[in-house]
Amino acid sequence: MYRSLPHILPLLALLGFIAAGCSMFGHEEKPPPPVILHTATMDLTPGIAVNALVETPPGFTPIASQPPLWLQGGKELALAGTLHGRTEVLGFNSAGGYKKVHLIAADRGPGAPNGKIVGLAASPNGLTLAVAEAVPGRIEIVLRYIISDASENSVATFDGNFHAVSLTWMAPDTIAVGLAGEANGTSGDAGGLYLIHVLGAVTIEQVKFACPPSALAFSPDARFAVGEGDEHTAVSLFDSRAARCRQVLPAGPIRVLGWAPGSAAFLYSTPGGRGPSAGVFRYTIDSAKSDLIAVSSSAAAYTGSGIVMALGNRDLNPQTAAASPDKRVTAQIASFMPKEGKTIVDTLGIPTTPAMMLASTMAYSHGFAELALQLYAQGAGGPTREIVTFSIINRKAFVLASGAARGAAVIGWAPGANHLVIFDGDGTTGALAVITPER
Repeated sequence: MYRSLPHILPLLALLGFIAAGCSMFGHEEKPPPPVILHTATMDLTPGIAVNALVETPPGFTPIASQPPLWLQGGKELALAGTLHGRTEVLGFNSAGGYKKVHLIAADRGPGAPNGKIVGLAASPNGLTLAVAEAVPGRIEIVLRYIISDASENSVATFDGNFHAVSLTWMAPDTIAVGLAGEANGTSGDAGGLYLIHVLGAVTIEQVKFACPPSALAFSPDARFAVGEGDEHTAVSLFDSRAARCRQVLPAGPIRVLGWAPGSAAFLYSTPGGRGPSAGVFRYTIDSAKSDLIAVSSSAAAYTGSGIVMALGNRDLNPQTAAASPDKRVTAQIASFMPKEGKTIVDTLGIPTTPAMMLASTMAYSHGFAELALQLYAQGAGGPTREIVTFSIINRKAFVLASGAARGAAVIGWAPGANHLVIFDGDGTTGALAVITPER
């Protein structure tokens, strides 16, 4: 007996719905995997705001001691690196997404036509780049005018052999030059601190001190300079206004990390060894006293309100860090509040070691209360480099990039914008990334 068609159609529709439902649940479509962008040595975290990601010329490798420079009122980014053993400074214009690249200065090229680049400093308005050029027997100070067809002018010459040169702009028309002489040099190689006034006729003024100079780090108001010292030279504080100096440590080197508001104190790190234990210290100028801030760390900064931020681990002390430099610890951020007399510790949750923290660096954005860390960490396959931001306001950390610890990287904040610059390279490939951190 056959069923009539009107009875069969509803049954077929029901069976079709059930079959479709089984097909739907049996073959559920999965979302596509997130797109992962890459710098030269790291993977960027999916979903972050990447304003620019530009490959730099092949082989262009960052100079770790030279942070990014900002020119033309923040419109152009200048990066210093080496290419086949030659120092080069490349300019990246923000108007074209940082893709338009040109050569600003180079060894035996623009800015240093006869020698090698040993110092760089951008003027306050970013329209002039001061270049210290080393040639046998002398140091030449050359000004590169960024928007005037990159013309240049030699403004000073210092005869002698010097192992360290420091440049800073004390004012829009005044450049401070610090020259560290050879350990056993002649009187002509003794070095010193000089002020070059470049408005109108160029004049050179020497500020005489009794302390031997070394590589100098200037305070924001340019009144003070710290001679960071070396194995032959004491660490000294120079007061250019009073023309006085005093010893801070018997020998260096140290690295100045930041200055308190009003230049009342500065932070510095030591590598350990013959002198103080490895870590971050605060030197207060009025009391001439150093205080330990963080053990086995080289990453610290002042905020605009005078709070000290430092990478470290609260369970470490100088003895345990020195005895077990490769011991696994968890990275922490400590906020030291001198006025309130208290400390807040936030755990980053990233495994690291005392030795790795000693190689890490920190940069602070005063305009946006944001820290950026280049943190070396323990990964499953070996040491890694993590670029981490930490919001002072929200007390939150965020990993922007990570990868195997190879090559070199530098980080820096853009002026007037919440943009972090990451420049990394491994000698083969290099990349520039400009990122807006999560908040």
